[in-house]
Amino acid sequence: MATLAELLDANKDAVHRRWLADTLASYPEDAAVAFRRQKDPFANPVGASLREGMRGILQALVEGTDPDGVRTDLEKIIKIRSVQEFSASGAVGFVFRLKEVMRAELGRAAADPGLAPEWAKLDGRIDRIGLAAFDVFVGCREQVCQLRINDVKRNVSWVLEKMQQRGFDPESARGDNG
Repeated sequence: MATLAELLDANKDAVHRRWLADTLASYPEDAAVAFRRQKDPFANPVGASLREGMRGILQALVEGTDPDGVRTDLEKIIKIRSVQEFSASGAVGFVFRLKEVMRAELGRAAADPGLAPEWAKLDGRIDRIGLAAFDVFVGCREQVCQLRINDVKRNVSWVLEKMQQRGFDPESARGDNG
């Protein structure tokens, strides 16, 4: 009887294709088609990042690599999804869907009761990767917010500078109410 790791290794390309198709289904249809078809990473950085990052995550799971070791692969995907119109759960949910994708791709072998302990261990590792993905997502969103704050500060400073050049005095504009 094959181990779960052996089954996954033998089927990792099929699992990767199904997982990628499942993740692309979260995009509008025209975008998903473009991300799927165009293989050139310069013409299609989103599709390339998804393919590359997901392959790295899957390979780490097959090899038994520590879930923290996939952070770079997660960042390839989450940095893009964090600036798209996804909720937090929508941006990181692709990680958790890997459980269903693996079971669907392995078919009857996935239901073998002898593999239950290995599945439980693998599910736990996928959960830890999902939590790490959420951490990456939050960090990316914080960066986006900080960029927006800095942009507003620059714009306000520029407006105030222009107003002062034209003789506007903010203190006198406050009047007696200030």
